[in-house]
Amino acid sequence: MSLESVLIRRLIWNVVPAAMVVGALWAALAGEHGLLNRHKLKSRLAATEAAVEVQIAENERQEAKIVALREDPVALRREAARVLLQAEPGATLYRLEGVER
Repeated sequence: MSLESVLIRRLIWNVVPAAMVVGALWAALAGEHGLLNRHKLKSRLAATEAAVEVQIAENERQEAKIVALREDPVALRREAARVLLQAEPGATLYRLEGVER
């Protein structure tokens, strides 16, 4: 047996399996469906779900405001006074700069 065939055999039996293991680990960690990508997707999903919850709460608040404006004349007058800066004759409006309601 020549020295070259011994080196080639060692290369095949030692380096190739090690390279395959390293490649498999790399694919499991950093591949398209790897753990790092899954963690990133889970983080984005959690952030999106939180944003959806905030939007749902805001929609419910706006729907309650719409119902109040449709059914309660006092709420309608109050909103008109706030938005249009108009009030009924004899009423006093107070407007504070820098204060949002």
